[in-house]
Parts: sequence; C-alpha cells; structure tokens
Amino acid sequence: MAVCFNQGQTLGRGDLDIFLTDTNGVATNAAQITFALYYVEPVSCTEILIGDPARTPVNPAVGEYYAAIMVPPNSTPGEYRIRWTFKQTAGSPDQQVVQEWCVVGADTETGTGGSGGYSAAELECIQKLRVLLRDNNPDRNYHFRPPEHEGTIGCYNQVFGYIWEDEELLCYLELALDWWNIFPPETESLHSIDKLIQTKKAWKTPILWGAMVHALMALSINWVADEFDYSIGGISLSIEKSSKYESLKQNAESQFDKATEAKQRTTKFIRGLSQPRFGRGIRSAFGPHVGRGVLSPRNFI
Repeated sequence: MAVCFNQGQTLGRGDLDIFLTDTNGVATNAAQITFALYYVEPVSCTEILIGDPARTPVNPAVGEYYAAIMVPPNSTPGEYRIRWTFKQTAGSPDQQVVQEWCVVGADTETGTGGSGGYSAAELECIQKLRVLLRDNNPDRNYHFRPPEHEGTIGCYNQVFGYIWEDEELLCYLELALDWWNIFPPETESLHSIDKLIQTKKAWKTPILWGAMVHALMALSINWVADEFDYSIGGISLSIEKSSKYESLKQNAESQFDKATEAKQRTTKFIRGLSQPRFGRGIRSAFGPHVGRGVLSPRNFI
C-alpha cells in the first residue's frame, strides 16, 4: 500500500509531488505538465477518472510540482492514483508517470476501521518510519536512472514504487515494540502502538529505531538471494548490497541498544516492604514479611 491520507485532508507541498531533472540530473521545468486523479475500483482494479483530466499543478521551485487538492470528507476509502503527463520541450512526446496513494476513513483515527484498519497512531509511526528509511518520496530520494538508450521505454509508463508496504512497516513496528518490552524494567502493559503513544510517547523514537533494524534486515535477506558476480570476455558485473544494508542495520541496532540502557536508568519503579507493625523474629526485622516471625535457634542458622 502506498502513502495514505485522511478524508477531508488538504494536500500540499511534500504530499503528492514530482521532481523533474534533465539527463544530467539538473532540475528543470517542463514545457507542459498536467495531472489527473483516479479511483482504483477494488474488484476489477480499473481506474475511474475523478474530475478534470488535465489539472494544473503548483510549481514552487524549478523542477518541482505538487498537486494542491483537498480529499473530500465523503470520499471513498481505498486506493487512488495520480497520473502526471508532461513534455520536456514543446515538440517532445508526452511522458507519463504514476503515483499510487490511498484514502483512509475518518473512523481509522479511533482504530476501528478505514482502509487497512490502521489507527492514527499506527499511521503516524508508519509515516515517520518511512522518513527514517528515506522511503517517503521515491521520486525525490531514489536517483537511479536507466541508460539513455532505454529512455524511450520510460517515456510510456513509470510507477513510483515504495520499497516497503504499510503492512510490512507496521509488522516491524510491532516486532520492535515486543523487543523493547523484553528489556527491563517490565513494560508488558505497552502491548500495542496505540497504547505506547497514549502512555509513553517519548519511547516512540527507540521503537522506530528497532523497526528500522527489522526492515533493513529483511531487505538484506532479499539481496542475499539477488546478489551475483559474473564475468565473461573481460567484462564483469557484480551486484552486492546485502552487506551495505547489514551495516545500516547494525547502526540502527546500536541506537536501539543505547535507548534500552536509557530505559533502565530513567524508569522509576518502587516496591514497598509489606511487614507487620509489631512482630517477632529476624524475618520481620530484615526484609519483606513472608510469615509470622518465630524467635528460635533454627531461625538464626
């Protein structure tokens, strides 16, 4: 699932945006650019056009455009797409790229429904985790560019994809919370993301670090299967990324370990001594009362 917005939310810069560059990676404006919004019918997966097919975006900086729209309060929760159509020059062919996004219902804020059934606290943590992982804006953050001779292929249809889906990130957050609760002192009462945000919001950051560890480890596992080293006729091709993701995982794990140490030092738990006001024997004088003290030689052994 792509990035999600709430019913009635006003979208602006940084939400649904696109960044255009020339072949040298220099930001440049398009000669012509428009966008259209579509609702994706969940059963047939067909696109249903919403409103004007050629809307005009806002251009706050060179090469940057965003869709200034408001999600209607009565909009249907589900998956949506925005199709950007632009020309690099007046005589060049149309190019089109697609971004996937979704709308969640207002009841999602209470954790009782909406698209995907995510609560407001879960959506907040998922979005912040995307920012930490630099997966919040693939068009801006991912700079891979195909060879120039393949550019004609990219002119027809490009989909901006995210590395992790919301469901995966929520899974990593929950695993990190379980991991956090293992460390002393005992915090089993914080058994969900909602409970964590309501009770101890300051602990949100270490949970995000822990979730990063799981996310990067999963990606490292993927690249272990995809890595290869090939050489023929003096030309070699090597793809190896798992060690890089492993290094990032270790850095995130180090931050999480430091947070668990702070958890032990900053959480105060006081256990009182339960013992009678008047008693006899050494047990009532030294330590919690576990039974009626009896003064006898055996008790002094």
